[in-house]
Amino acid sequence: MAAPELPVIAAGELPSGERWTLRAGGTSDEFGTFLETIHPDGRRDEGGMAGPPLWPGSIMNVYTGGSDTGMRRIVVRADPRVARLRVQLGDGEHLGLPPLATLPDPALAFFATLLPRTAALDSITAVDSAGQNLEHQDLVRHEQAWQHFRRRTDGQ
Repeated sequence: MAAPELPVIAAGELPSGERWTLRAGGTSDEFGTFLETIHPDGRRDEGGMAGPPLWPGSIMNVYTGGSDTGMRRIVVRADPRVARLRVQLGDGEHLGLPPLATLPDPALAFFATLLPRTAALDSITAVDSAGQNLEHQDLVRHEQAWQHFRRRTDGQ
């Protein structure tokens, strides 16, 4: 399922000049969610995930990654009970992410952000409207994979 085939559900621009589009769609068996970045110089990169809308027993599917030269991205699709995400970075800083879009069928909320390539990720927590933690995911494996990728692509 290629991202261009999917409808845009959210779009925006960063103060640094990057524009982004979040695309999502599919069926109850195969659902795609992709975040594309258009850089000020015209370069494009994208990343995301496909598979079931939510894995059994989980209320959020999380993708982290990036391209050879682009920013780091986080893409999450979640049960609509998730009112916000709390992302803990490796330096202890917390980011609060509100939903960028929701869809009724399948019922999902979508979250995404772009971060500097050097941002380290620690964990992500789904929080409901009452402030209760619904699900916590450790991002250690995501971080290890990202650091391995950066060593290959950044020459570190």
